[in-house]
Amino acid sequence: MQAGAGAAKPRPTVHELQKLAKEAALRHRRRRPRPSRAARLHLIDLLSRSAASGLAVFAGIAIFVSVSASSAYPLRAGVWAAMVFAALYLCRTQQQDFRAGGRSASRPFRWRANYTSSMSVLSAAFGAGAVIVIPGGAPAPFAFEAFALMLAASLACALLHAAHGRTAIAASAPAAAFIFLGVYRTAGPSLTFTAFACAAAIGAAAIYLCHRFLSETAIRRFPRTGLLRREKLGPASARGSKEFNAGAKASA
Repeated sequence: MQAGAGAAKPRPTVHELQKLAKEAALRHRRRRPRPSRAARLHLIDLLSRSAASGLAVFAGIAIFVSVSASSAYPLRAGVWAAMVFAALYLCRTQQQDFRAGGRSASRPFRWRANYTSSMSVLSAAFGAGAVIVIPGGAPAPFAFEAFALMLAASLACALLHAAHGRTAIAASAPAAAFIFLGVYRTAGPSLTFTAFACAAAIGAAAIYLCHRFLSETAIRRFPRTGLLRREKLGPASARGSKEFNAGAKASA
């Protein structure tokens, strides 16, 4: 009986171990790793750095379109320029305060949410020029040139804000909606409208690929360390890590 009770269990073969490892690897591949806190902070830093260039794109195109339309529609151009530059001032103030280490720098996640909200207001004000500055009876060449420049500016600004997906959507979606409304008022469901839709789709794909590249780069550069900490330092360290993360989220 002692010999039977003390008999060792049969060891798994090499093929069985390889099968188990393959199944574990497949299960691991199905789940895309979530970004760590350090990766999120790195993406916020990238967002704050490139935000100024995106705002400059909006400002340049707004100046060009408003000056071009001021001879024919001075009141419309003035009202639209005031709307755009008021929203630009708000976004620029928030970006400068964060980069200068102001009060918003101590709460980066709240700053990102506030900046995204301000960017959606700016995008809506910028896109409204397709309806305010360019009325339905505007000359077709001038209208299509202004529409193309405004759509390119919104996509370029979103590309420069691709470090955060929601901010990129806020920078492009409201403006694109107004621009498509203006194109539809001018050209109707024609080939021109289809061309604008194709250009917007290509730009959206480029923005998505850029956002995916930046996110995956940040995840690889700043991986999650919770599992490794639990394996190396034991459950006490993991409990301390959870308390630290909870306190960090509460402060953000």
